[in-house]
Amino acid sequence: MLLSWLRARRRRKLLAEPFPLRWEAFLAKNVGHYRRLAPAEQAKLRDVARVLIAEKTWEGARGLYVTEEMKVTIAADAALLLLGADHDYYARVDSVVVYPGKFRTPQRDDDWEDDELSDFEADGQAVYRGPVILSWEDVIAEAPDPDGGYNVVVHEFAHQLDFLDNLVNGTPPLGDRGLEARWRYVMTVAFEDHRRALRRGDETFFTDHAAENETEFFADASEAFFCRPADLEGENPEVYRLLAAYYRVEPLRWFPG
Repeated sequence: MLLSWLRARRRRKLLAEPFPLRWEAFLAKNVGHYRRLAPAEQAKLRDVARVLIAEKTWEGARGLYVTEEMKVTIAADAALLLLGADHDYYARVDSVVVYPGKFRTPQRDDDWEDDELSDFEADGQAVYRGPVILSWEDVIAEAPDPDGGYNVVVHEFAHQLDFLDNLVNGTPPLGDRGLEARWRYVMTVAFEDHRRALRRGDETFFTDHAAENETEFFADASEAFFCRPADLEGENPEVYRLLAAYYRVEPLRWFPG
């Protein structure tokens, strides 16, 4: 209880301070979503990003020095997922590890972790009860232009929301029985439809990676929800409405026309 009180007190003190002007410039330059948000949403994003920057440990890999610009860009994109939801600032994520570019990581089920052939190249990874790992090269290529349809920060932090119920199954804690019932039906049908389309060789809206399992499908759908909302709503309106109910935002308003 005391720790929660102290943490809340530190946050109030932090958010009472003016937002740094140089950070505002980073948002304007690097975070394409920012200028699309309503003023109240921009204020919420700034506050969430500030807390994430202050409370997470930021680590560079391969000799990379993590600059303020990197922190602000990544934290702001992660904050998008919390604009309407009431989560405790990704409390289980102690650190964010940033590589200069893509990195190689061992496959979970491979006994030959020292064999380079067993590794796969990644632009991001969310570790269960661990860090979020990101390629800065990919972050800065995607963040300024949401219309590109991809955002590795959104994808990996969506995984961290999925992990909150201690299950890696593509279903974050929902807190509503009606929403849970809808989620099980809508997401399962969409996931299986996507897998069948891939097996037939059809062109698909979601990525090949989304067919691996339910957690990858949820992260991929979240990426589409925040970056290609009109396309997602047109392709699968039920998935769009479900994610809007969970995240409590309407990205369609951010992308007029």
